[in-house]
Formats: sequence, C-alpha cells, structure tokens
Amino acid sequence: MGVGLLLITTVLVLGGVIATLGDRIGMRVGKARLSLFKLRPRQTATVVSIVTGSVISASTLGLLLVASEQLRKGLFEFEEIQENLSEARTVLENTQTAKAEVETALNRVTRQKIDAEGELSEVNTFLAQATQRETLVRQRLGQTQNQLGLVSAQSNQLQGEIGRLQQDRQILQRQQTEIKQQIAQRDRSLSQRNQELQQRDLAIEQRDLAIEQREDALDRLKTEQAFLEDEIQRLESEFLKLRAGNVAISRNQTLALLITRPQSLTAAMAEIEQLLTEANRLALNEIWPDAPNKALQILRISSQIVNDTAESITDGQQYVIRVGVSGNYVVGEPCVVQQESPPCVEVSLQAKLNRIVFEEGESLARIPIDTAYPSTPSLVEALRTLVTSAQIKASLEGIIIVDNPRVAGGFSQPIIEFLNQVQNYGAPLDIEAVAGRQIFTTGPLALELVASRNGQRLFQTQLSESNFPDSNL
Repeated sequence: MGVGLLLITTVLVLGGVIATLGDRIGMRVGKARLSLFKLRPRQTATVVSIVTGSVISASTLGLLLVASEQLRKGLFEFEEIQENLSEARTVLENTQTAKAEVETALNRVTRQKIDAEGELSEVNTFLAQATQRETLVRQRLGQTQNQLGLVSAQSNQLQGEIGRLQQDRQILQRQQTEIKQQIAQRDRSLSQRNQELQQRDLAIEQRDLAIEQREDALDRLKTEQAFLEDEIQRLESEFLKLRAGNVAISRNQTLALLITRPQSLTAAMAEIEQLLTEANRLALNEIWPDAPNKALQILRISSQIVNDTAESITDGQQYVIRVGVSGNYVVGEPCVVQQESPPCVEVSLQAKLNRIVFEEGESLARIPIDTAYPSTPSLVEALRTLVTSAQIKASLEGIIIVDNPRVAGGFSQPIIEFLNQVQNYGAPLDIEAVAGRQIFTTGPLALELVASRNGQRLFQTQLSESNFPDSNL
C-alpha cells in the first residue's frame, strides 16, 4: 500500500512540474513570438503545448512501467494472461468434475463395504449353522455303521463263494488229468479189452462233456463275479454316502415333473406354482416326516426364475417342467426343523420341449473291443464306460432324467449272457448302447446292448431282430 501511494504522489508531482515547465516554455515562446518549422507563433505555442503534454504522458507511463512489474505484465502480457486464465478455469472445471467422480466412487465403495460386512455376518451365521449340522451328522454316523457291517458281511460271503468255485475248478482239472491217464492205460490194453474200452470211451466222453460244461459254467461265473464286484463297488459307494448322514434328498434329485401346454402367462404361472407346492410337500415329507405344519414352505427359488420360466413356455408348444434339488439334505435338516426364514432348501427349475429324443434302436454310444478274447475286468470296465457315454449323450440331447439308466430292462442275467457272448466271439467287435424304446425328454433312459462288427449288428440283449436293418440273425 505504501509503495502505491508513493508512486501516485510521484506521478502527480512529476506531472505538475512538467506541466508548469511546459506552461512557462509556452509563455516564453509566445512572448518571444518564436516560429518553428515556419509556423506562426500561435501555432508554434500550440505545438510546444502538445509536445509538453506528450512528455507528461510518456514520463508518467514510463515511470509506472518502471516502478510496477504487474503493470508491465498487464500491459504487454494481457492476452497471454487471459489465455492462461481460461486454461486454468478449464483445469479447475475438470478437477471439480474429477472430484465429483471420486466422491461418487467413494460413496459406492462405502456402500460395498457395508454390503460386504452384511455378507460376512451372514457367512458367520451360516458357519455356526454348519457346525450344528456337523454335530448332528456325527451323531447319526454311528447308526449307519451297523448297516455298513451287514454289507461287508454280504461281500465276504460272496468272496467265499468265489473261492469255493475256484477250488471246484482245481478239482475238475485234477479229475481231467486222471482221466487222461486212464485213457492212456486203456489204449495200451486196446487189443485185449476192446468192448470194455468202448464202454469206457463212452464214459470218458460223458465226463469230458461234463468237464466242458463245468468250464463253461466257470467262465460264466467269472463274468458274474466281475459284474457282481462292480455292483459291490457301487453299493459301497452308496454306503460311503450314508456315512455323511441319513440323506433324505440328494443333489440333482427330481422332486416333481409336469408336462404342460399353457395358453397364457397366467395359466403358466398357476401351473408352476402348483408344481412347486407339490415339490415342497414331497421334500417336507422326506426331510421332516413328522412336521406339525404340512403347509410349511421349505423350498427356496428366485421369483425372477419362476417368471422367466413361465414366459418361456407360453408359445403354444408342449413343455416338460422339472423341479430339481440343488444340494444334499438330510433327514431332520436343522434349518428346516427350526423353520428358518428364508427357506433353506434350494431348488432349480427347468423347462424343455417335450419331444422324442431317441427312437427305438437308435445308437447312443459305441465302444470298440480290440481283442478277440477280452478279459472279464476289461469287458466290465468297457461296459461301464459305454453306459456313462450314453448318459452324457442323453443329457446333451436334452433328456432331463439320465441317472440310474435301465440296461436290459434292469435285469443282470441278460447283461451277463451278453458279456459271455462278446468274450467268446473270438474276434474284435464293437458294443453299442441303443435306445430300448422311444425315449422322450422326460426319460427314463432305457438302454439295450448290441454287438456289431464292420457296421453289421450281430447279437443283442432284448431287442427283436426286426429292429436291426440288414441283420443276418
């Protein structure tokens, strides 16, 4: 402030001094009636006054420029300052925009943190519930031990029968050796006891036939043994599942099915709601048979899934709707018995067109048997792979229920006979799993076994000859 006052005072004083000097100079020029540049005296006095005023202005401006750096910058750098100011304002606006975005992101992160804390609380609650379930499962584990012991006893009994069959085979082999020795002795006395030898030859032929029959029976028993061992493994796998608890309903189990052709969205919603009600009743009977409230809602499914499914089946075609279980649940499931809210039994909803997926006799899977006389374990393993491949093919083609396929009508004897035929055929061939009848979207998966060579079908389990085009059987 002091420098500004001093500068103004200096400008005023300097202006006054220069004005006084100019006035005196003008007066002297006027009195002297001087003439410059051939001008009249009065015009010369005017020129002197003009020059004096210009000097006053120039000196004042020069003094201000020398004394004030800000004035110099404002006078000579004004446009650049304006451009810098405009750029600064743009940067300020961008900074304010970025600040608003950062504040928005901060608010969003804060909300996510709150949501994560809520989910963490739910996870802790679920962990406590899981701990309680584990306690209940451990209590029920002891109940299944006795059942497993019974199965183990049955397995030991089967193993004992197999051992006895092997002993019988050794006895038959020894008998065969003795008979061959007897034949050699009878050949040496052929000339003396021709009639007796003929009778003994007949007895030997009968014994050889009995031995061959017993060997064939032994081969069949080997195949049966491998098949039964496979069944025992399957039963042991099921009982291992029982160790985890008394499972009431298992994962992917079908609770309810509905074949429908709704004409409107309202009708579709009503049928799906009725189907879910029936599935809820069945699940409640399995998990909590003694439930006091038979109308208790224990199934959980998103209403959006129900709405989407209802909208997808209102095109006038026939659909199959399936309610399946998304997890394993034991009898007396704690979350069901405690009537937790929301319900804890999570289910899925599928809707597929009801159509014929496979015609009778249509091939689902094929496995090559590269050896002429395959071993029984490799043959059983090939059969297991064939059935699994057929299940995968059926699932990919849209069949809803592919679990527990019925092979040869569900009977083991036709399967064993088929495997014996394959084992004794004497040449490499292919075995196929074909549809035993028309298979719709709903299933079930009914399979028959077929043996073929070079594209020609040879023999099968149940299908009639008419189902095989170009068959020689």
